[in-house]
Amino acid sequence: MKIAVLMSTYNGEAYIREQIASILAQEVDIPLSLIVRDDGSTDSTKEILQAYAEEGKLTWYSGENLKPAHSFLDLLNHCPGYDFYAFCDQDDVWHSDKLACALARLNGQDGPAMYFANARLVDGNLDYLGRNVYNRAPHRDFYSLVCSGGILGCTIVFNQPLAALLQNAPTPKCLTMHDAYLSIVCAMFDGKIFFDEQPHMDYRQHGKNVIGSGWSKRTAIRDRLKKITTKAPVSIAQQAQALLDCYPHIPDSSKVAFLKKVAAYPTSFFRALSLACSRQP
Repeated sequence: MKIAVLMSTYNGEAYIREQIASILAQEVDIPLSLIVRDDGSTDSTKEILQAYAEEGKLTWYSGENLKPAHSFLDLLNHCPGYDFYAFCDQDDVWHSDKLACALARLNGQDGPAMYFANARLVDGNLDYLGRNVYNRAPHRDFYSLVCSGGILGCTIVFNQPLAALLQNAPTPKCLTMHDAYLSIVCAMFDGKIFFDEQPHMDYRQHGKNVIGSGWSKRTAIRDRLKKITTKAPVSIAQQAQALLDCYPHIPDSSKVAFLKKVAAYPTSFFRALSLACSRQP
């Protein structure tokens, strides 16, 4: 048994050392490999990674700027042969039991399975901001995941059967984020998704996050208005079509039909209204 922690970096010199230290301090009884892909950093991130690599603490490679979603999928495709995988951001701090808690849930699962957990919101100095990411368990059914996602990628740990579903399929050109895509694929093939309401990491909010979560009412309102008024680079319709293209043999015909409905909704007002009013199990 062995686990790969997959980290994508981009101009992460300010906080990456703390994150790496917290990964190397994980209390797990199986071999852990930290594998990093740098997504075109222009600061000293590459030099920091090379110094750790020379000490034998991680392996890394660099590539063109793909943005986080495709950078993480590139990492996954470069790392076959592990029993478990964990996604990791560059600027957080993991509690020492993070991976152990995940593996306790995933051990013994034969089919596709993934775990994700709550996280403490902290500022740039790791001071607690008074709340966690989730105040209730998020929806984990296929239909909700296709339309809204909602799973915090930097807490995800998943097993080899789920990894193989992505590694053995074409890489999608359009996806909203890697965490949403992974969780949809898991649910699409009747995999198990475990949620841990307890936080096992500090999720740093410092104003320069590549991916972040608003923690104040003001920030939440601002982010909500931005979502309403700004067209997303990739829509859920494009991602639904990508899933249909990459997985032509989805076993559940009702899920295929729903993906087709989501993929087609931008083509007419009535299709959009039908999707908005649909009630799925």
